[in-house]
Amino acid sequence: MVRFKHLVLGFLCSIMCSSVWAQFELSFDNEQYQKALWMTTRFYGAQRMGNGVNWLVETHEANNVNNDIGFDRSKFVKGKSYLKDYDGDYDLTGGWFDCGDFVLFGQTFYYSAYMLLLGYSAFPEGYPDYYSFDYHGYIDTDDYTWEGRKGEPDGIPDILNEVKYATDFILKAVRDNRTFYYQKGDGNLDHKIWCTSTVKSALPKNNGGEADGTRTILKATGKATAMASQASAALAVMARVYARYDEDYAKACLEKAKVACEFVEGTTKGTTTAAFYNVGDRYVHDMVFMYVELYKTTHDPEYLRKAEENCAWMDNEKEYNYNYTVCYDHREDLAVYAVASLGDESSYGQKALDILGFYVNSMYKPRSGYLLNVKGNQWGALRYPANQAFIYALYDKLMGVEEINPYTLYNVEYIMGKNGKNQSYIVGFGDKFPLKPHHRNFFRTDIKDLDKEQYKMPNLDKNYKFVQFGYMVGGSLKDGEYSDESTAYSTTEGGIDYNAGLVGALGYLNAKINPVNDVSSPELVASTFGCVISPNPVQDYLNIYFGEKSVKKVTIEVIDMMGAIRKTEDVSGRSNYSINLESLSKGIYLVRVVTENETYTKQIVKK
Repeated sequence: MVRFKHLVLGFLCSIMCSSVWAQFELSFDNEQYQKALWMTTRFYGAQRMGNGVNWLVETHEANNVNNDIGFDRSKFVKGKSYLKDYDGDYDLTGGWFDCGDFVLFGQTFYYSAYMLLLGYSAFPEGYPDYYSFDYHGYIDTDDYTWEGRKGEPDGIPDILNEVKYATDFILKAVRDNRTFYYQKGDGNLDHKIWCTSTVKSALPKNNGGEADGTRTILKATGKATAMASQASAALAVMARVYARYDEDYAKACLEKAKVACEFVEGTTKGTTTAAFYNVGDRYVHDMVFMYVELYKTTHDPEYLRKAEENCAWMDNEKEYNYNYTVCYDHREDLAVYAVASLGDESSYGQKALDILGFYVNSMYKPRSGYLLNVKGNQWGALRYPANQAFIYALYDKLMGVEEINPYTLYNVEYIMGKNGKNQSYIVGFGDKFPLKPHHRNFFRTDIKDLDKEQYKMPNLDKNYKFVQFGYMVGGSLKDGEYSDESTAYSTTEGGIDYNAGLVGALGYLNAKINPVNDVSSPELVASTFGCVISPNPVQDYLNIYFGEKSVKKVTIEVIDMMGAIRKTEDVSGRSNYSINLESLSKGIYLVRVVTENETYTKQIVKK
């Protein structure tokens, strides 16, 4: 009944919104929305630490380094940073820098990984494949621009390549069900010297480096409930959406998602705080979406039961009406969306949908105009409307609304430069954009300290080859109040959590404007404990794997693009099956797997 109500309400909303939508024609050419998504997604590759390729500093040489900052040239490794992130002999290298700093803060890292995966799982058709995991197309040609078209696709959506670098680290961070790592580096020491990450790594520990040993690594044996829940949720989603590309990796993600869940359940509940990102003692919402994501991946009803056990706060308006905004410190929206997406499967499905409707129709909606706003903290102000724009998109998905949401569009376009000053707040996008973001690697210069940064940093212009950075600065909610100075931290700093909501909103818009054709919804595509279909593309035999247990009643259909069923097989009672497609012509087909309870559909290419 809940799903039916979703569709009816969505239809009515579409009718009511049609006149509103007529006022909101696209302000940019279609390609510009693709470019904005490409830039804001690739940004995460410029945040990589460890051995992974960081396209922004891969070729940076340690030239003109100040003599008095303790730089040890023998410890400098071009393109690499923080290779000594170990706890004893346990490898903890990898992950993302937080902002323009070189610390991994768990409070934003785990949240951002989950947010990005949530966007992909909701709007997979919005996320294309323009480049490879190691960026070799851009690096080999020394052309990092959108217009150069030097990216070389690798068959995996770019967003998954970026998030995989995060989940690679999460697999390490969840060491066991009693040990969880949540921070690498010390923010105070990291801020002492303004230089690139590769040079910073070759400084002593007291200046934020690792030349004389491993920098600070923080681990929890309890009271990290929120972060561990976010880590588990991210891994559970990755297990679903990455199965079509690497089944073994998907399985590894699911196993560690379960371990992280065991950490949440078996250790002392609470919130560990650290300097720079003090957060409230909130974690029940994270547990809810953790259990929902595990349920979606495993179909184990026990996870659904546990999710509902933690939903009592939805019955009390004082608890769900938090009158602020979704961000790394408020994840209520993510929990209600997760439960609402279950529809009738959850007794809280309708309640969660109603709460999400309250957020978008009351709590976030401005009294006039369309620019979403937030009370309180104005540091990094644009991350809030970007996040809210993403929530509007998720709500419309549940409501079945086909038209582009005007609030999502208005706020994303404002950030792209559709405002009174034509000011883009994405570094490198548009005609007028920030050239002095507070990001050390962007300038690729190694000076001594923040006091001297203004006259020692290079004067960059639009011809700077790394200018298409994709970094959303904090910006301003008021036209003309933006100060493009790297020391104006509240407006020119950005971060992995700033970009996360914007990437999700852009994924939604591109799903409407520039949909990717060769895609199947990850919620329907085979998963480790649903079914896995491979290889894709296929030449002869297509393999269907149903997990460790056989399924009682299953039919497989292969359907051509005209809707004709070309092959049908009854594989009831089997745990795996191979179907011979040699006789089929080259082209695109749908493989439909029909069980007693549900239907999976996956698009394949016959070579």
